[in-house]
Amino acid sequence: MSPNLKLPSALRADCSRCAALCCVTPGFYKVQGFGFDKPAHTACAHLQPNSKCAIHRDRAAHGFVACIGFDCYGAGQRVTREVCRDSTWIVSRENRARVSAVYASYLVLHRLMATLTIAEQVFARDVRAALRLKRMQLNRLCRSDDARRGRLDLSRLSRETHDLVRSCATTPRDNRPTPQ
Repeated sequence: MSPNLKLPSALRADCSRCAALCCVTPGFYKVQGFGFDKPAHTACAHLQPNSKCAIHRDRAAHGFVACIGFDCYGAGQRVTREVCRDSTWIVSRENRARVSAVYASYLVLHRLMATLTIAEQVFARDVRAALRLKRMQLNRLCRSDDARRGRLDLSRLSRETHDLVRSCATTPRDNRPTPQ
């Protein structure tokens, strides 16, 4: 991302304020850039009881280059703050499933909000209001019961968001910086 383009803190990952959701929720495979295969909803072998990674400084040396490139766009700390509040969510299978479903929804919504935020900074002034309205709608959806119960049509929301960004991209740009 260009240094002139910025995401607000709510859309930037802050692992220090997260309960290691990305280390538990998704499954991953060695061929994807992880040191080993891990099924979904199980803690990574390197996750410590304090929700910190035991190999964080040396992830690449341990074969976890995919962890370095991952960005939740703030979804992890938001779910931690609003839903699970501490690391005890890992203990119960039911809680793990519930928190994982919320995280999956928030992850998609936060990625879409980040896309819209960057588009707002790049596209012409006359289309920014539509982008901002969509971003605000997605943010409200994060707080909804539907998001917390995994009942959002994330495919439809993704399509709508990407269609909006594509339609705004055809509007002539003003003098804002363009992404590199």
